[in-house]
Amino acid sequence: MGDKFEQLLIKTKQIVIENDLPQTDVALYGIRCPYCGKSDRIRELESPEKLSPRFDSEQLGIYLSLWKIISPPAQTLGVCKFCQNLIKLSGNDAAEPLLE
Repeated sequence: MGDKFEQLLIKTKQIVIENDLPQTDVALYGIRCPYCGKSDRIRELESPEKLSPRFDSEQLGIYLSLWKIISPPAQTLGVCKFCQNLIKLSGNDAAEPLLE
């Protein structure tokens, strides 16, 4: 997708790690991480509207930007809590890498 997308992805990953997202710790079993292969560490990230007010406007803007690019109605963002990579989750219990 390009260098701008990669930079956005890196910044969003930092926000996820620094703020220990997702705020709920519910694993999505049966979905395998496309990066490391783990299937018991996938977590769905909160939509920007559900994030706590503890986020500053810059962090929220970065998170929202990636969310808008990746999350059409049938997809959402997730994170593998083992390798810390962000992934795209689709409605059919599948995970796709954000960088190909």
